[in-house]
This record gives sequence, C-alpha cells and structure tokens, in this order.
Amino acid sequence: MYFEDLPVGFQFTTGQRTLELEEIIAYASKYAPQPFHVNADAAAASHFGGIVASGMHTLSIAFTLTLEANVWNDASQGSPGMNEVRWLCPVRPGDAMTVKAEVVKSTPLRSRPDTGMTEIAYHVLNQRDEPVMSYTIIHMLFRRPE
Repeated sequence: MYFEDLPVGFQFTTGQRTLELEEIIAYASKYAPQPFHVNADAAAASHFGGIVASGMHTLSIAFTLTLEANVWNDASQGSPGMNEVRWLCPVRPGDAMTVKAEVVKSTPLRSRPDTGMTEIAYHVLNQRDEPVMSYTIIHMLFRRPE
C-alpha cells in the first residue's frame, strides 16, 4: 500500500504473538538486565510480583507484528521518529500481544513530491484486550507512482 492508500481513519489489526518466559529472560539478559526481567526470586519480591518483559522487548515485538501485517512495508522509507511511547500494563510470560493501528495524520511532502508522512497510532493489547502499550510512529511512505 502507498501513502494514498492510508488516509486518516484507516485501521488495521496485526496477528498475535505470545511471549514465553525463556524469551523474556534471554532478551532482558542481553538488553535490559534488571532483576524483575531476569531473576524469578527478585521479580517475585518486586512490585510486579513476577518476571515481566522489558518495555523495549514489548516494543520490538509490536513493531515486528506490524511488519508481519505487511500494510505499509513496500512503501516504507523509514521514519523520523516516534511519539508518546507509554507502557501501560506489564507483559508477563504467556501473554499474547496483538497490535491495533489507526492512521491519525497524513501529510504530503512539498519538498519531496514522491513521499508523504503518515502518522499511525499503535495500541498493543494482551489476550484479555487490556492495553499494555501505546505509541505513535511517523512513517515516510512513497506516494503512488503516476
């Protein structure tokens, strides 16, 4: 899909991905080695009451789910950034995440007529439809060739 195919209000939902304990610990051991991510005893004694996924791990999985949905992939030219990243609820081993997305802003670029900026709000939900994370990304997308 191209820039023109994603007007304000366009929505899509990704597939689902379950995070297992081993994956949470492996990711956190390398990228976020905090006790509540990697040590069962320390996590049980924390305010989380057990091991939880790193927020960055949650974001990585959510982004992968959006890529697997293959909505804007072919038109993608990268992104100048993200806004409003929020971790709303801990992601625990066995949680299954799905991402719901909605285009909230769409602007053609005057300086690059072949490109538009599409801002998409992403909401990451667990298997109980509880929001666990939200964020927006500004995507640079090719416009439809004439």
